[in-house]
Amino acid sequence: MMKQWMTALLLVATMWVNPAVAEASWQEASEVVDAATRDMLALMEREELTREENTELLMQEIETIISPVVDFPYIAKSVMGKYYRRASDAERERFAEVFKTTLLRTYAKSIAGFELKHYSIQTPSGESPEPEKQVVSVDVSSGNGEVYTLVYYMLKQEQRWALVNVMVDGINLRITFRNQFADLFQQNRTVAATIEAWATKMQDVKLEKTGEGDDSSEG
Repeated sequence: MMKQWMTALLLVATMWVNPAVAEASWQEASEVVDAATRDMLALMEREELTREENTELLMQEIETIISPVVDFPYIAKSVMGKYYRRASDAERERFAEVFKTTLLRTYAKSIAGFELKHYSIQTPSGESPEPEKQVVSVDVSSGNGEVYTLVYYMLKQEQRWALVNVMVDGINLRITFRNQFADLFQQNRTVAATIEAWATKMQDVKLEKTGEGDDSSEG
């Protein structure tokens, strides 16, 4: 009887505590996304940075904004997929740096060709079953009136929230890059050669529409 009473008490306590924790966690994660978005918007207002000849400078400015927020090694590991286990520590570190450059260049090219007019963070319809994993959706309005949805997958790591995946209007970046890495490996046959091929070929990243797949809910 005592055991049943304690079980019921713990269940009630969980029901009362978890929603508050989840709400607080989402609020924290959304504030990180909001701050980074505002900083990005400020960059886009600097016209000199959107010129093609200033791409490297723009990448440096973007890095100062997203480096504290994005977990590049975490995403790079996921992009390598099953090939991560075959890679040496040096190769893993090398790809994390190469992938970081890829992501920075992708951001820079997106900003240079996009006129952001307004953005709004959407309140989630339900709480996350895992408070340390939160999804933050942002609707972005362009200069031509079109609205795009960006979905940020945030993971609580010790005392900070880190971005570990993004969906841009239905395009899952992690899946897209993972498929590209797998394709390059089939062509190059070794992890080292694949990484160098990635560094060369990803200078002009083109994203293709993809289904959400089994990666869409990952945090």
